[in-house]
This record gives sequence, structure tokens and C-alpha cells, in this order.
Amino acid sequence: MLTLMTRTSRNARRTAGRVVGAALMLMSPLALRAQEPSLRAERTVEYKPGQTATLGAKVGAVNVLTVEFSERTHVTGGLSTVITGPTQSETVMTVRAHIVAENPSDKEWQVSFTVEYLDKDGKLIDRASKKGSWEGESKALDLDHPLLSYVLPLIAEVRIKMEAKLD
Repeated sequence: MLTLMTRTSRNARRTAGRVVGAALMLMSPLALRAQEPSLRAERTVEYKPGQTATLGAKVGAVNVLTVEFSERTHVTGGLSTVITGPTQSETVMTVRAHIVAENPSDKEWQVSFTVEYLDKDGKLIDRASKKGSWEGESKALDLDHPLLSYVLPLIAEVRIKMEAKLD
């Protein structure tokens, strides 16, 4: 009887060991993926021109720190500007998203930013995108986007989508 219980408990321990081993093998890829930096991030901030908002996102090796919005009068360019001087339009304003990011690694990473201007209900007003590259540096990226002046008071939030890739 003692021999039967010893064999049964040995078999139970072996089976439990196999189950735990199988579970660890299945979970290890998930644990490795959790340690890898994400290549995508999304943040939504309040639209307050002249105030810096913290993003605190990491895409690849790039740390996206802050964004600041400013509204600028749209100045037309081209040959007519050279001849007659700059003219200002009252119907169009340029919204600048000044994004500060850093890459402490020595590898060059490219980040694509998509800035979506949303109203108070979260509905899309307009969107703009731009790419920037960072290699062992901290620098800013300015994304300028012309918008109709009457739309600016309707902007409540800005969603910023970021996607990184090794360049």
C-alpha cells in the first residue's frame, strides 16, 4: 500500500511539473513581448494653445516628452509674396504642434506623428501628419497645419498617434 501511494504521488508530481513547464513555455513569448518597447502609442490631450502638455510616450527607443500648440496667422507665400509682400488671410490660421522627443540610443529611429483635432464630442475635425528622425539626440518637431479660423474654437482635444520604426 505504501508503495502504491509513493508511485501515485510521484506520478502526480511529474504531471504537475509537466503542466507547469508547459504553462511557462506558453507564457514566455508573452513575457518577452511585454519587455519589448512598443512601436505604437496614442495620447489625447486638451487643446490649450500656449500651454505645454506632457505626453510621456515611448515608441521604439524614442521618448516623446511634450507637445505645445500655438495658433499663427497664415501667411501666403510664393512669387506674389516676393513682389507685393506677405498678405495675411483672416479666414485661415496655422496651428503648430511643437513636439519634443529624445532618443538616447545610437540607432536612428523614425517616428510618424498623426495629430487629430477633435471637438467636444470626440468627433474628428481635421488631421495632419509628419515624420521625424532621432539618433542619439533630443530635438523638437514642428507640425504646421492650416485650419479655417472659425473651426479653432471648436477644437476641444487633440489625439496624437505615434508609430516608430528603426531607420
